[in-house]
Order: sequence, then C-alpha cells, then structure tokens
Amino acid sequence: MRAVEVYRWLMSYFWHEPYWLPRNVTWPEVPSKFADLLVPIYLAIPLVIIRIIWESTVGVTYLYFRTNAYASRKNITLLGCMWEHMTGGFASLSRAKKILECFWRFSYYTFAFLYGLYVMIDASWLYDVKQCWIGYPFHPVPNTIWWYYMIETGFYYSLLIGSYFDVRRSDFWQLMVHHVITIFLLSSSWTINFVRVGTLILLSHDVSDVFLEGGKLVRYDAHNKNMTNFMFVLFFTSWVLTRLIYYPFVVIRSAVTEAAALIQPDYVIWDMGLSPPYAPRLIVFALIALFFLHIFWTFIILRIAIRTTTGGQAKDVRSDSDSDYDEEEMARRERTRLLKKKKNKVSPVTDHDDSDEEEEAKADGKARHRRAPRKE
Repeated sequence: MRAVEVYRWLMSYFWHEPYWLPRNVTWPEVPSKFADLLVPIYLAIPLVIIRIIWESTVGVTYLYFRTNAYASRKNITLLGCMWEHMTGGFASLSRAKKILECFWRFSYYTFAFLYGLYVMIDASWLYDVKQCWIGYPFHPVPNTIWWYYMIETGFYYSLLIGSYFDVRRSDFWQLMVHHVITIFLLSSSWTINFVRVGTLILLSHDVSDVFLEGGKLVRYDAHNKNMTNFMFVLFFTSWVLTRLIYYPFVVIRSAVTEAAALIQPDYVIWDMGLSPPYAPRLIVFALIALFFLHIFWTFIILRIAIRTTTGGQAKDVRSDSDSDYDEEEMARRERTRLLKKKKNKVSPVTDHDDSDEEEEAKADGKARHRRAPRKE
C-alpha cells in the first residue's frame, strides 16, 4: 500500500496544473485529453501492417513496371515479387526495399498533406497564427482535427518501429532524434491543447516531404530520370519556404513573441527562473531544437545542390555509404569473382606473366597496386 501511495503522490505532483496550464485552469477544462495519446500507440502497429501491404501491392507494381529494381531477376513474376516482399522482403536490404521505403513515405505524406489541407482549409489559425494563442487553452478540437493529430502521431511511432528493418543511412541517428522530438512535440502539445500550432507544423512539414520523396522516386524511375533535377528544385524551394522561412519566422516567432502574453499576462518564455507553467516553455524550446535539425539537413541539401549545378544528377547524399545494388546483383558479382579465382588457379603460370600483367594494367587504366610476378 505504501508503494501505491507514493505512486499517487508522484502522479499528483507530476500532473499539478500550475506546471502545465495557465493560472487557475484545471485539467477538466482542457478539451484535449491526455488519455487520447494511447490511440497513436495503438495505431502504430496497424500502420506498419498497412505499410507492408501497400508496399507489397501498389509499391511493388510500380517498381516492377517503372524501375529496374527487379531487372537482374528475369524469371520472377509480378505476383512473385509481391509475395516475396510481403513474406519477409520488407525486412531485407535490397535495392527494391530501399525504393519501397521511399514509395511508402511519399504515399503517406501526400495523404497527410491533402487530409491536413482538407481539415484546416477553413481554420482561422491557418491564416492568422495569433489565433493559436487567443482563447487558449479552451480551443475546441473537432473530430477531423482529432483524427489528423492521432494519425500523424501514430505514423511517427510506426517510423520508430520500422527503423529496425529499414535501410540505415548516414543520418540514421539524426532521424531518430527527429522522430523522438516530433512525438514529444505532438504528445505534449496535445496534452496542453497546443493543437492549433501543432497542426501548422504538421502541414508545413508534410508539403516539403512530399517533394522530397517524390524526387527520389523520379530518380529511381527508369522512364523519368530527366525529371530528377526539376523535382529537386521543387523540393528545395518548398523546403526553404516552409522550414527555413515559414517555420522560424512565422510559427516560432509567434510562439516566442506573442504566445506568452496571451497564455498568461505575466508569463515570460525566456524566464530562466522557470516560473510556471513549465510545459509551454519546454514546447517552445523543442520547436527551436527542431529548427536546428532543419539547419543540419539544409547543409546536406546544399551538397546535393552543388553536385547538381556542377553537372551531376540530384542524389540523396545520405546514401553515399550505402550500396545501390540489390542482393541478387551482389550475389552475381560474387559468383563472377569466384569463377575468375577458380580459372586463375587452373591455368598454369608461364613466362608470359609479365605481359599478362601489362595487359591487365592497360585494361584497368591506372592500377594502384600491381601484383609482383611470381617466380618459379
């Protein structure tokens, strides 16, 4: 019983209203309920299942006819590719798997952006960010906004689950930090009914993600490779407008300069004495941390831009250390290497070794390490 009493005391202390809410506001008065945050956790597994089914059907069909992901496997059928992906291919490290990850994210972000636009087209705060704070924290949450928030939060939980079988790129840990910060922002903003500003962040982020993943798909598409640089320009433009201009200079600026006085007349965001409420201040700091991640990714994007302007093709530089070959291609190369090795063992060593080496060096161009001639 003692442990139960301690737990109850800790919970009452943790959920003490002045730590989270403006002065004289109680939890029953807040329209958004903390218990609803169990829904995104429940949605995470169904979203992973939906992802596997979507990739295995629509995604594989797209790859089969529009890319060369299965080009090295002449005898496999479309149904065979679908079955293979659904029964474990989703956890492989093949090139097809890498493209299907991109296909899923493109499909989801397109859906999320269109649905977000649909539910917010008449929202006053979409056109005047100050409406996010006027009347706070008593903003009602319509059912459409409720589902928008739950699905988006569940999606980021599903990305954390999917990270265990997705292809790892060089910015893997930055992505994990991004997902954790996003889940924290969505969950904490829902808890204290910062839902309006949360929807603005989701909508503005999804639009650039649509162009990002769409540009990757165009690059993989064997029929539209000439569109790669055009799609990159669209993505970079949307990235700058939404994440480097709108997000810091509209959303964060409003949160820092306008929100405090409307949340509570004597509230100061930058108060290092940490006067209550604490939660709004932590959320604003997390928004700023997310912006620094945007700056990090901007440097990666600029590397792509430099590569593109110098005559190359826009490419995801995070994949510099990743293989672009699927498992079958790697196996074919290994078989070729073993056959050459076996052939070399069978053929006797003759006095023509020197001339053979000269021919090999000439064929290879510039050989860095030349094998010394064997002596009998």
